[in-house]
Amino acid sequence: MFYGWVIVALAFVAQFVVIGAFIQCFPVFLLPLSEEFGIGRGEASLPPVALMLCGIVISPLVGQAVGRFPIRGVMLVGALVMAIGFFGLSHATAYWQILVLYGLTGSFSLGALGVVSCNSLVVNWFERRRAMALGIAMIGMSISGAVLIPTATWALTLWGWRAVYQGFAWGALAMLPLIAGLVATRPSEMGLTPDGEAAFPEVDIAPTAPVLPATSARQLVTSPVLWLIAAACGLSYFGSAGIMNHGIAFAIDRGIDPMRGAVLLSAISIGAAFGKLLFGWLARPLGDRGSFGVAIACQLAGLLGLIAFERYSPLVAATGLYGLGIGGIAPLQAALLARGFGTRNFGPVMGLIFPMMIPFQITGAPLAGLIFDSRGGYDLALWIFLASTAASALALALLRFPNHDAQPAQPCPEPLPGSAARSTSPTPG
Repeated sequence: MFYGWVIVALAFVAQFVVIGAFIQCFPVFLLPLSEEFGIGRGEASLPPVALMLCGIVISPLVGQAVGRFPIRGVMLVGALVMAIGFFGLSHATAYWQILVLYGLTGSFSLGALGVVSCNSLVVNWFERRRAMALGIAMIGMSISGAVLIPTATWALTLWGWRAVYQGFAWGALAMLPLIAGLVATRPSEMGLTPDGEAAFPEVDIAPTAPVLPATSARQLVTSPVLWLIAAACGLSYFGSAGIMNHGIAFAIDRGIDPMRGAVLLSAISIGAAFGKLLFGWLARPLGDRGSFGVAIACQLAGLLGLIAFERYSPLVAATGLYGLGIGGIAPLQAALLARGFGTRNFGPVMGLIFPMMIPFQITGAPLAGLIFDSRGGYDLALWIFLASTAASALALALLRFPNHDAQPAQPCPEPLPGSAARSTSPTPG
């Protein structure tokens, strides 16, 4: 078996641990933090916001570290920082300490142990099967919610939120021997080549995106294509953070016990895991935009279900359908960017689109909390999320690609392993 698949498995586990603990499981702690520190749900929703805001500065620094130092070392530091962060959270005595630890240790750990390091590893180890390998590794993000949310909810009822945070710290420490023993930054370190191919592959493959000249950052950031893709993806994500962070509280308000409420969030996570694969497959017969449109339709139907349904089983179905649509956005965003800007510009536009989407991603959860605090319910928030998802469809409809995309890309040889022409920018699957 090609050792690259061991790297994919490690990336799956690493993202399962760090994203599951910091992001997916946060809804489990929203009400306990609100009660512990005597704050409203709007204020209690701020730790993920602090994490993402700090990530605007910290993530590029982690990216530079990944480029300069062995990825094994960066990941080891990321695991240690995660452990320190959760041990600190378990002993917090003031709410500002929660915000600081989520912001600093969370944003660093997500990059160093999670997305930046893991995607860089997979990109180094794969060329021809890069998108598939990245897609499999990214499923760890979604599966973590399905497994860790009910587990953390059960543990919290028995031992309290501080003990669960300590458990996450020990989970981070358990990653250390795996990282030390398994991570190799590039296949050449083990005498291998990307994909496990021969050193000089005989079969040439046409590129999956147009090969365009490199474009300046100023030209990229002023492109309507980039802004429309950012709007389409950001508006579709706007409601997801609000629904995930307030999901258990939403269930409790409807008379559903916390464990069954955790199943609602697990349904979103399971749906998202399938969505990452389903909508990538649908992009072949329907095209990138057509597949994106179906994903938006799934989100709209799921949100309508959350508004209309009271019974538990239909709510589970609605959250699963919503998660299915959300799961397709990440791979389709990558496909749309590659289609609009080509492979040479893919890395820069991925870096530019992140801060464009942050305002959408950090607003939904606090808005839902503030609406609950003022109105005593989440219905208005759900209608706002429905409207933002419909606006995402409008942005998608307005999207027009440059003329180059109308012409079929000319086949060109795949760069040889080790070639300077080989792209090193991550391509999410």
